[in-house]
Amino acid sequence: MCEDIDHGGRRCPSSTADGQRRRRANQRAAAADDQVRAFIGATPFRPESVDLMRMSSRPTYYDTDEWIEYDETLRASAERHGIEISEADHADGLWEGESEPAGAYIVHAESFEQITSWASEIAGRYNQDSVMAGYYDPEGPDRVYTFPASGDEQSRVQDTLEILRDAGVSGGRLYDGKLEIAEPGEYPLPPAAVNAIASRLGVAPSFARARVAFIEGDARYLQHTPIKEIQSLRERYADAHGLPRRRGIPHLTEIDDIAAARAYDAAPHEPNHPRVARSYRTFRQHIAAQWDMLTDAGYRFEPWHGESEQPYADSAAMLRDLRENKHLFYFRTDVSQHTEGALPPDHPMATTVTVTLPSGERSPMVANDVFRAVHDALAHSEGHQFGPYGEKRAWWTHRSCLPRDARLALWCETRAQNCWTNAGPHMVADAPDGELRLKRRGEDGWEPVNRRPYAQQKCVRVPSALT
Repeated sequence: MCEDIDHGGRRCPSSTADGQRRRRANQRAAAADDQVRAFIGATPFRPESVDLMRMSSRPTYYDTDEWIEYDETLRASAERHGIEISEADHADGLWEGESEPAGAYIVHAESFEQITSWASEIAGRYNQDSVMAGYYDPEGPDRVYTFPASGDEQSRVQDTLEILRDAGVSGGRLYDGKLEIAEPGEYPLPPAAVNAIASRLGVAPSFARARVAFIEGDARYLQHTPIKEIQSLRERYADAHGLPRRRGIPHLTEIDDIAAARAYDAAPHEPNHPRVARSYRTFRQHIAAQWDMLTDAGYRFEPWHGESEQPYADSAAMLRDLRENKHLFYFRTDVSQHTEGALPPDHPMATTVTVTLPSGERSPMVANDVFRAVHDALAHSEGHQFGPYGEKRAWWTHRSCLPRDARLALWCETRAQNCWTNAGPHMVADAPDGELRLKRRGEDGWEPVNRRPYAQQKCVRVPSALT
């Protein structure tokens, strides 16, 4: 460890730019070595989804609200379980003579137990018999066969279903120009079945040893269901202020996130600009009123000073406290010009608003403290966790109970900072078409979520379309 200027100051090799880059690269490599890389097959498709399949072409299902909601929920729940989805492809799940649209995913986690827990939640939420999860392991008891599959999609699906049926094979999946069949060690495929499929396709398969599990659903997803009372409070508040009923969140892609991050990064801090000042003034008025609404309904907010262990292990623990105890810890704001990550004194959220305490006493509080408590209660009570997808959904939820004038302030305090952290200049790379894209795991400069820098807290002007 460096202890003096020669070993801890500018002369310390590890403190140079090159040294820091090497250290971060070593950390990434060590983290990657410790992680499990697994494959998952899952779908939201239910019997009642059949009407959606009566469309002109199969791929249109992936543009339906059902699929978009599933994709967002899948990614949000992955965040809750500490799982990163690095690849996602559309697939055709094949089972006992029928096909259904599905997703084929490559994911990373610290343990396979995290992945199976996540798979169980997905299977339970979408009423699936099971979700396939596995990882390649030369010592594994199971196999995954891979056959090249060609032809247009519709005929390929039907032909493959017929081939599997004739070979006596229950199921598999088609995606990315290949047919994959998982063979559990306790139920091996007869060699005749493998040969029959190979003969019909005109190509021999490759195979790899693996550990594969078919994970049944459970009810743990109910831990993240919305708190109905708070939903009702939020809707009544919107109605009382003449706000339109909440619409479904638009399908915002990584391109949208990059655009939001770039806009926030480029814009100067302008707390005194009339548009900014008006938005924050309206925002403060409404979050104070929302605090009072929640307090009147029996909810209690308690500051956490950061001097003790985090009060919640995860978002499920926060939801449980809010649901069962009507209680919520919030992290108290540090207002300082000199502390990194602190709220600057000229920020509109560093001023105070007057709210009602549980005792009935009216008292001034830092506006940012009020917002942190109110936002977690009103928005994250929908089951949205604290990660890129959860924060995006929480922004949209809270937006539904605020007037248009407050949207810029809400955007600066939520979506803008979330996008900058996860899609800012440190997380983007050039795409082949000349546009920007997010860096992928393993690329130089990629960082896991918990190592990404926090955004500067500032209030800015951006086009209304972003807010």
